[in-house]
Amino acid sequence: MPAETKKFIAFADKHRVVLNQILRQSNEKLQNGPFAVLCNYTQVLDFDRKRTYFRDKLASSKNRNLNYNYSDREFSIRINRNNILNDSFMNLNRLSVKQWKSKIYVIFEDEDGQDAGGLLREWYLNLSKEMLNPNYALFKTSASGGTHTINPLSHTNSNHLTYFTFIGHIIAKAIFDNKLLECYFTRAMYKHILGKQVKPNDLESEDPDYYKNLKYILENPIEYLGYDQNFTAELDNFGQMQTVELVEGGKDKLVTDQNKQEFVDLVCNRKLTHAISDQLKAFLKGFYDIIPKELISIFDEHELELLISGIAEVDIEDLRNNTE
Repeated sequence: MPAETKKFIAFADKHRVVLNQILRQSNEKLQNGPFAVLCNYTQVLDFDRKRTYFRDKLASSKNRNLNYNYSDREFSIRINRNNILNDSFMNLNRLSVKQWKSKIYVIFEDEDGQDAGGLLREWYLNLSKEMLNPNYALFKTSASGGTHTINPLSHTNSNHLTYFTFIGHIIAKAIFDNKLLECYFTRAMYKHILGKQVKPNDLESEDPDYYKNLKYILENPIEYLGYDQNFTAELDNFGQMQTVELVEGGKDKLVTDQNKQEFVDLVCNRKLTHAISDQLKAFLKGFYDIIPKELISIFDEHELELLISGIAEVDIEDLRNNTE
């Protein structure tokens, strides 16, 4: 980054409150106004400013999408509520990338009603809940509860990679259509979508106890473990524990105070990325078909969660009844 640009970004970051207030009062699009340089340095923008810029870019994409047959600009799908995931998959999986950016009208079987937006919203919410159904083995609930991540054993579903591409399409399409989904993922999952490198502390939101053990290794002398730890990890394969080497010859390489950071990084990479690499590749392929990586990456992981699912509703009465 040129020195002058660095100075400008530092200045913008220092005065970001005032800067974002000025941008809110402007009727001009960010990319067309005097602060257009910030399109390349969106980290100084507040979430609402990023979202406005993001929506403007998607609107341009929608307009470009109109330059083909009218019949491909919108279409309807007929869905059985009791088979919403498979019906949606059968109706939509055949679509081209351009067609995924078209307008969808939803018809629920044996129900009267014209889709003026409400049925589409209901379809997105119900579909997002169903794709997390453990019976499909595509996602699993994190050990911390409340969030989901890709199930590394999803291969029990022979068609799982095709479904992950489809789900990537659905999540990106919901963002494209400005509809919220009822699904919350782990921090590592959002980072994967943004193309950010996952770190050991991302494991905390997925498996707090496992992370606590790794943190203990980092913060204490290895001798405190009371046993020799080599560069291996145990994986659960349908109840059968399997030992895998984290590096070549890992079973013969001991963890020491000098290399324990490397060990922790390798364990986290194995758990958060490597174990689900095929599923992740299929999912991201579907997502980026609709929303380019360089556009979605203007957000951070917390903002992406808001963009996909909004703010979770909290049942205060339920909270009172179950809190000590």
